Amino acid sequence: MSGAIFAPLEGPDAVDAASGHPLVCPLCHAQYERPCLLDCFHHFCAGCLRGRAADGRLACPLCQHQTVVKGPSGLPPVDRLLQFLVDSSGDGLEDPETMYYCNTCGQPLCARCRDETHRARMFASHEIVALGQRSRDVLPKCTLHAEAYIMFSTDKKSLLCIRCFRDMQGESRAHCVDLESAYVQGCERLEQAVLAVKALQTATREAITLLQAMVEEVRRSAAEEEAAIHALFSSMQDRLAERKAVLLRAVQSQYEEKDKAFKEQLSQLAALLPTLQVHLVICSSFLSLANKAEFLDLGYPEHRPYPHPPPRAQELIERLQGIATRPHRLRPAQSSKIASDHRAEFARCLEPLLLLGPRWAAGAGGGTNT
Repeated sequence: MSGAIFAPLEGPDAVDAASGHPLVCPLCHAQYERPCLLDCFHHFCAGCLRGRAADGRLACPLCQHQTVVKGPSGLPPVDRLLQFLVDSSGDGLEDPETMYYCNTCGQPLCARCRDETHRARMFASHEIVALGQRSRDVLPKCTLHAEAYIMFSTDKKSLLCIRCFRDMQGESRAHCVDLESAYVQGCERLEQAVLAVKALQTATREAITLLQAMVEEVRRSAAEEEAAIHALFSSMQDRLAERKAVLLRAVQSQYEEKDKAFKEQLSQLAALLPTLQVHLVICSSFLSLANKAEFLDLGYPEHRPYPHPPPRAQELIERLQGIATRPHRLRPAQSSKIASDHRAEFARCLEPLLLLGPRWAAGAGGGTNT
């Protein structure tokens, strides 16, 4: 399929227009279904990305960055963090019939499901509350021991119940802290990562504004230079026709080169800004929606002992740090000035006609920068 899905940004308002709802896929414009995170930190529905991979690589539809994908599906793994926000969103996207929440299953329930499925004996111990009464302080229980989580391993980045803690070796216990301490430490690290992304967001906005101004400047500079060329050409049309065409081609070539360079850099920065805004909103929503256990579970990558490789889904803090530390070209690589040295060229062109010497021609071009 074709590459970019957004048109080039031409105005100052276009930057904000490119930033969509953080829970809406930019391809299908609907709420995410199984959102996948690419290496460039852009999200798309799994269904929207299916069939786009070629030779084990998936090009981002937004910025064309290549992501290596493995497995027969040809898709990156589902982003658990964004999926959590989608499942927890309270902006009216939920089913209006959903009125209850099972804290044991961690799933919303409609009245029919509560009455028909959760009336069975196997669900007798499940804790069902009204959806509006769902508490962020309800902590999940250990899947191995059915005990409440009380500690967090900073070494393995995993939640622990009292029995998990007792089963650990003495050296590993030294890396265990209570949930409150781990939560505070995680919030401090997250705050530092957010500040770095906010600083990059500000610098990106400034760079986009500068590049937009330079695009206009390069257009204006080209127009001014062409006007000067036409003014001098009009008095000597016959003799200067051929040289005029040469000069205009030179100006056009410079204009196209500079215009292309500025727009390519502008397009890259325009693709970066929505990513910064989306991840800042994700952080804010995550902090407001996640309880401590969910924060620690989703804020860090799941630990998988050898030989199982770590999951591709990056933890939130490292993801923000990765965004902030990626190399970004925020400054223009060249000047927006276009110069053709037209006076010297016209003087040299007129030498046979006006019997002008080389010194006069060189002096005529002295005031024009190349």
